[in-house]
Amino acid sequence: MQSKASNSVMTRARAKYGCRLSKADFESLAGLTRLHDTASFLRTRTHYAPYFESLANAPELSRLLLESTLKKAFFDEAQKLCGFEKSVGNSIFRYYLLSRETELIFDYIMNLSRGTPEKSLLRTPPAETGGTKIDFAKLFQITETRELLKYLSKTKYAKLIAVLPKTDGGSFDLALIEATLERIKYDILFADIKKNMPSETATLLCYNLRMRIELTDFNMIYRAKKYYSLPESTIRANMIGYRCLLSQKAVDAIISAPDAREAMEIFKKSRYSSRAASLGTEDFELFCEKAVLDSAIRQIHFSSDPAIVLAAYLQIMQNECDNIIKIIEGIVYKVPKDEILSNLIII
Repeated sequence: MQSKASNSVMTRARAKYGCRLSKADFESLAGLTRLHDTASFLRTRTHYAPYFESLANAPELSRLLLESTLKKAFFDEAQKLCGFEKSVGNSIFRYYLLSRETELIFDYIMNLSRGTPEKSLLRTPPAETGGTKIDFAKLFQITETRELLKYLSKTKYAKLIAVLPKTDGGSFDLALIEATLERIKYDILFADIKKNMPSETATLLCYNLRMRIELTDFNMIYRAKKYYSLPESTIRANMIGYRCLLSQKAVDAIISAPDAREAMEIFKKSRYSSRAASLGTEDFELFCEKAVLDSAIRQIHFSSDPAIVLAAYLQIMQNECDNIIKIIEGIVYKVPKDEILSNLIII
């Protein structure tokens, strides 16, 4: 039986959804030419106002400062909503904690592979972690591969050891390392959801995550065939691997397709056919994000499950932040307004 607090979380999430930026807001932002004007717009005309108030009198604004302010706004809002009723929000918030944690680990490994691990010391470790007990202050001071392997062996990221070089100076397969990190993240997350959420809620939350994973996998396959002609063995090794709407037979056919065009034709005839027809697949990366966003919008309107509504709202807010970050990047690089808008995820 749902508690009053659980229902309140759902009400709050839907109220915040009502304050989201409109298409007209994105068009206005994309038409700006200075970062100061962007900060002013966000401070005076959007729900991000409290986070941008401190920038009102800043003599200089950088792309990095605006982006970090947006990311802080999202993380703080997620933490507040998920913390309001922990039985609803804990597992959902853990997804964002684990995502942040794996992003930092991958960033550190990239720097280590380039011989510049000290650059990771400039990153701000999270105040909280995803429950894997990673000590980032210690991790960021590791400068040798062998030392990294020893450290990881005592954490929930021990499976990462199998895809890292065994000695200093070895070759890092960054694509495989990133895919392995994602597998570990989702293994932890799915186990947490199934343990702590009611069965029906867990099933739907896992379905949403599986869809994102599956679309990410197909996007990797499509790009591998279109740009790199990678062998099937490499493609399979770099897949995260969880399935949602694609049967294993369809996945195998896509991987075996002789080129990207035929892979896309198989995809369009799968259970994604209606989404492909309505959302368009000309830019498949945009399609992936639109498909996930479309599902979230449906759930925030029609679901009666507080956890599903909360997860849907946070997905929508994250998409909104990503759109604003794309606009900021466009302003910095003087990209025409129409081109900026064409790269936004708006439904």
